[in-house]
Amino acid sequence: MPDAPPPARQAGFALVEVLVSLALAALMGVLLVEAVQVAGRTATAVAAAEGAEQVQGVRDHLRRTLGSLASRHLDGSLPTVRGGPETLSAAIAPDRNLERPAEVVAAFAGAPRGDGAADLIERRIPLEALQGLAPTARSEVLMERVAGLAFRYFGAPAKGLPPVWLPAWTRADRQPDLIEVRVAFPPGDRRRWPPLVVATGDRP
Repeated sequence: MPDAPPPARQAGFALVEVLVSLALAALMGVLLVEAVQVAGRTATAVAAAEGAEQVQGVRDHLRRTLGSLASRHLDGSLPTVRGGPETLSAAIAPDRNLERPAEVVAAFAGAPRGDGAADLIERRIPLEALQGLAPTARSEVLMERVAGLAFRYFGAPAKGLPPVWLPAWTRADRQPDLIEVRVAFPPGDRRRWPPLVVATGDRP
């Protein structure tokens, strides 16, 4: 019958196994933590990219819409731009390239959500609706969860006066030369809104 190994050699072998197991467990823990951190950074980067893409899409839409204000109605009358510090409505000229065959009135405003933020809303009102020939207007959320929406208007407040920046536009005989749109986001929101100034294109 073979002799049993000495107890000291058995204890030494067991200690080596424990140390190797602990080293492997520590390595696996480090790799797991690194994987979680990489996943978190990736998710943050994806969310930031999606937010930036959404903001750019809204900015492009506002630039196209406000840059194509109608200078005259089909009957020759002047359209009225009703612009306040937080709301704006104006007649938009027809554009068949954008599948807008008829003149519409576009209205922009913030709609409270109930959580301290608001949604940027656009309402499209067909000209027929203003004349009582169409029943409804179409509303669309352009951007969710904004902390503030502000407009400014650059133009002459009256005939014979130099153009200046104004918090509201009240002239009925012409449009402002420029419209500035500012959007603020809640604290901690990674979205950013660079300054946006749109030329209306109306130069009578």
